[in-house]
Amino acid sequence: MVTQSVSSCAFPLSLDCRDSDTPGALRLFERQALELPNLMHALGRVVEAILLSVMWVGLPLAPIIVSAVSGDLSFLRNYRQTLRQAARQIRAMAKAEVIARRFYNEKRAAEQSVSWKIEGECSHCGECCLFQTCVFLDHDEEGRSRCRIYGNWFFNRLTCAEYPMTKDDIELYACPSFRAEPVRQVAQVRLGRHVIPVVARNAVPDSTVESGASPRP
Repeated sequence: MVTQSVSSCAFPLSLDCRDSDTPGALRLFERQALELPNLMHALGRVVEAILLSVMWVGLPLAPIIVSAVSGDLSFLRNYRQTLRQAARQIRAMAKAEVIARRFYNEKRAAEQSVSWKIEGECSHCGECCLFQTCVFLDHDEEGRSRCRIYGNWFFNRLTCAEYPMTKDDIELYACPSFRAEPVRQVAQVRLGRHVIPVVARNAVPDSTVESGASPRP
């Protein structure tokens, strides 16, 4: 009778699958899985470069598009001011890799949630609005930032609605409102293990106390 041993390489993504018996296809699949985040980052950078180039070419149309999205014709009336602000925003988008981060930020947030917990509340400083360059950014009488399209159909499709997703998001804009706190790792007893209870020396058993007997010296 022929017996077949099952090694730790039965699972294709196992990091132990590096011996000579591992089929080449499995080793290739494992390497591709480990390199997936880098590939997604590279793909995001390519897509970002294309979209930003299109935005630069279509920059003269920016005041018209901004007015249509916001429903505010003041952007169109102040054509030159809106044009300059839109140019600053495009440069800030490239600096923050806003488009590229859409390709990998969700996965990074899931990975960081194991070790980091985001806490805080928005103080309306406006730094996360592309370093205060967003064309939709406005301020109230007290100087607090506010978004001129907050809650509309276009806003809900932006990463602004998800900020901050990761510790990196907070560090990118040097956000004073949110912070990433380390998650306390609580040790857990493995199931199936017998745990020896800790008993203080010369402790009096409960049965002895309940029966009224005096403890032994």
